[in-house]
Amino acid sequence: MTDKNLKNLRLVALTALFAALTAVATAFIKINTGINEGYLHFGDSVIYLAACVLSLPYACIAAAVGGGIADLLAGAAVWAPVTAVIKALNVLPFAIMYSAKITKSPNKIVNKATVAMPVISGLITIFGYLLAEGIMYSFPTAWTSVPFSIVQASGSAAVYWILGASLDKLNFKNRLFK
Repeated sequence: MTDKNLKNLRLVALTALFAALTAVATAFIKINTGINEGYLHFGDSVIYLAACVLSLPYACIAAAVGGGIADLLAGAAVWAPVTAVIKALNVLPFAIMYSAKITKSPNKIVNKATVAMPVISGLITIFGYLLAEGIMYSFPTAWTSVPFSIVQASGSAAVYWILGASLDKLNFKNRLFK
């Protein structure tokens, strides 16, 4: 195999791994809210990590596939298409930071450019699901989910910062792409 083929194989394998981790962290490590079939989870933190490790198309695929599969596994199939779109959009704030080369630490997961991205990504989640729930149910009903979405986004951000900082201490990104 050529170096290019090995690199592509590694990217595909990592994409599948992040999709699987996202699905597991979303569908099986969760707290049901009892509102609009919703639940709190930490799958978004895995999406944030994927967005920092993988390039744009691969991170979007991992997020969309992992989030969609999680909804299927959790018995909320009606949400899978919506989730796939929202989770792919969650990657964009991170991807913009890396592609714009704003960071002086591209080999770090948590750096000056990415530290605030979970907040922006969390807002994408909150307003994405608010819009979807408003269309599917009603907007008064959808607003009842917003506090839970805020808690989920905050928890996922905290998990991302902790895991990202821990992986940075292990020099994860450099070791991963040697």
